[in-house]
Amino acid sequence: MMTYCKYYSPVTDVTFRKVFGEHPDLTASLLNAFLPLEEGRTITELRYLPPELMPETPARKHSIVDVHCTDSAGATFLVEMQLNYDSDFFQRVFFNASKAYVRQLKAGEQFKLLQPVYSLNFVSGDLHKGLSEWYHPYQFVHIYHSDRVFDGLKIVFAEMDKYKRLPDKGNTKKDLWMRYFTEMTEETRRPAPELLADPDIAKAIELLEIINYNEAEEYLYDKYWDAVSIEATWKGIGRREGEKEGLEKGLRQGLQQGREDEKRQLALNMLAKGFAPNLVMEITGMTEAEVRALATL
Repeated sequence: MMTYCKYYSPVTDVTFRKVFGEHPDLTASLLNAFLPLEEGRTITELRYLPPELMPETPARKHSIVDVHCTDSAGATFLVEMQLNYDSDFFQRVFFNASKAYVRQLKAGEQFKLLQPVYSLNFVSGDLHKGLSEWYHPYQFVHIYHSDRVFDGLKIVFAEMDKYKRLPDKGNTKKDLWMRYFTEMTEETRRPAPELLADPDIAKAIELLEIINYNEAEEYLYDKYWDAVSIEATWKGIGRREGEKEGLEKGLRQGLQQGREDEKRQLALNMLAKGFAPNLVMEITGMTEAEVRALATL
């Protein structure tokens, strides 16, 4: 008798970070499949950068720069999963990539030391309205001579909803990863054989099994979907009433305060149950000083 597993969706911050923020081999596989790398180049080794070096995203909402890493050649890679986005999403992605490019140099260093920055963004919804394609690579190209390219910044958007609606899907590595994001849901009990046949995808699927998540991660997973649902509801109300800007501003402030309160309560619960302070910091994103202060309450 075949045993079925229960899975979490790979598009939340908790699961995305567990898969790609802790397994550089899977992150390299994802980047090699999606990025417009130079011919013959393959990403083999990655080094994650510390959280304090993550690009700042003040209007991030449910936008997560889940992966910020470099390879052996010095190139920088940013990966983001975006379920709800605003009209300034393009500008923010460009800003984050540009900021990562600038941050490579310390004062007095030569510009020739700068290495390329790649930004890979998975989005839900119709980001490129009027276009049927789901894969959108951007780079700086000479207006009159397309063979003249600036390789400093390259940005890729992958639209999950458009891919999901395709009647026919391929079997390239890029297709398999997109099927991973669009087919693996909480309702999935038996992943497609093509996905399980690929070692990278199979490993990434195993990391989605609910049994692999602790109580704190389960809590964050449920709260994430609650927040996404609330935000989507308020966006709809704002569009209907013509008050989108004001509602979204208030919603951002309310959600931010709510997330801070939930994070604090989660940390308190974890400390009360004997979780190590380092694990509390890792799960909640709180600083050592903040966790230490809670431990004294």
